[in-house]
Amino acid sequence: MQKKIVLFLLILTGFFVRSYAQVSSVNQLANAFLDTVQRYAYRGSLIKWDSIRPVFIEQTRTISDINALEPHFKKILSQLKDGHSRLFFEKADQNKEAEQELFVRMAGMTDQEAGFPPKVFNHFMTKDRYAYIRIPAVVYEQRRYVDTIGAQLKILDAQQPKGWIIDLRENDGGSIFPMIWHFADLIDVDSTYSVVDRAGVESKQNVRMNNLNDQDQKWAKLFDLEYDKVPPIALKNKNVPIVLLVSRFTSSSGEFFAAHFKGQKNATVIGQTTSGHTSANEQFAVGNNYMINLTTSVIKDRTGKLYGIGEGIKPDVPLVIDFAKVLGIPEIITFDQLSQAVKEATPVYIQLATDYMKKQGM
Repeated sequence: MQKKIVLFLLILTGFFVRSYAQVSSVNQLANAFLDTVQRYAYRGSLIKWDSIRPVFIEQTRTISDINALEPHFKKILSQLKDGHSRLFFEKADQNKEAEQELFVRMAGMTDQEAGFPPKVFNHFMTKDRYAYIRIPAVVYEQRRYVDTIGAQLKILDAQQPKGWIIDLRENDGGSIFPMIWHFADLIDVDSTYSVVDRAGVESKQNVRMNNLNDQDQKWAKLFDLEYDKVPPIALKNKNVPIVLLVSRFTSSSGEFFAAHFKGQKNATVIGQTTSGHTSANEQFAVGNNYMINLTTSVIKDRTGKLYGIGEGIKPDVPLVIDFAKVLGIPEIITFDQLSQAVKEATPVYIQLATDYMKKQGM
């Protein structure tokens, strides 16, 4: 049976999932949730905890079914106004304790089981010998994703491309690590952007996942992404121009991918300003059937640019497209129309990337 599609973004800043001991009552679960949000949320100061907490506890005091906590939890998260924090919930059977934490169960799910559409991969060499590769979003089937991207990069690299065109236009997030895994050789530093928490503490993001702590290694193993077993491929054609194509639909981990390259001398971001989900999330398991994907920090790219909540990545080379003309209609009215226009304008984006590299003598 297919599970309901979940609208959340998984694993942005690390494999590590903070867990509480199995809660045995609604009251314990409610308090664990409040404690987590108050302690870790980047915008937790927006909530007046002294007044909110007693009201929340009173509202949930008579609840006996943990499933009924879902709307109460979502209401608290909405007050953070960060546009990125999400609750992931799976209805619990009150007569049966969950066998595994929700995160563990998710690690073994397929796209089909989770109700996600199949990933769309694409790669080819342009007539001018530039390597094009599409980077789709990824939540589930992460090892298969890494293997697929790796195989595509090998094929392209063997053809000695004059440059790389990396398409992030329709990438709306998920997990950054499978996305960036095999691109380590194209990045000219060991660590790129930083994540900065609400106290101003800054942590560098490494490009290669080969120095994880014990807890992170546990989760890497869960996804079958242990570094020594799946090392990033070695690319021969790495000192060539790189263009990253973005759009307003490039979101979250798609934006983090672009941030890995932002400021690199041979890399250029082309397209439109991204969606603005540049805050970093961590996962907190507060009960076997509840997990919070909580915004805990924002990013600072290698140029020193600190991104505020809701601030997207601006392209180095803006691309203005008449999307209504692309679809052959008078005007773009709906979100779906714009999404379809961005997709159908793929040749326009690729041509601009090619022309740009040619003009720069690349």
